[in-house]
Amino acid sequence: MTYSMKGMFEHQIDDKNRLRIPSKFRKALTGENGEKTYSFFRGMNNCICVMEDELLDEKISSISEEAISESSHASTLFFGSIFSAEEDAQGRVVLPAPLKRMAGIKKDVITLGRGSRLEIWAAEKYYEYIEGIDYDAELKKLGI
Repeated sequence: MTYSMKGMFEHQIDDKNRLRIPSKFRKALTGENGEKTYSFFRGMNNCICVMEDELLDEKISSISEEAISESSHASTLFFGSIFSAEEDAQGRVVLPAPLKRMAGIKKDVITLGRGSRLEIWAAEKYYEYIEGIDYDAELKKLGI
C-alpha cells in the first residue's frame, strides 16, 4: 500500500540532533509493519527531502547514465547527499550533519508532506520562503 504524504507539522530537534518523524508520515516511509527503509537527501530551496528507499531507487534508476554524466554537478550534489535513515527504539532519527547545516536547521523544524516525499525545513526558512506568496494564484497552477 502506498501512502500519499500531506500536511505540515511544527516541531523541534533535540540536543542530539534527533527528530521524531510524525507518525502519519512514518507509516508511509516504513510501511505498516516497519518493513521498509528510507533515506534523506538534499532537496530544492535548502530543505531536506525524505523518501522511502524503494521509491528513491526507482527515481534513481529512471535517470539515464547520459544525464548523470552530462549534469555532473547535479548528480554529484544529489548522489553525495543521500544518507540512510537509522531510527532508534523511540522512532527518532538523527539528521545527517551535512544536510542539517545546508538546511540551516538549529532547533525549530517544519515537516511537510509533499506526496511521495517529505520535506524538512528550518522553520524560519520555511516561513520566509512562503511569505508574500499569492496562495490563490499558486493553487490555480495546481489546477485545484
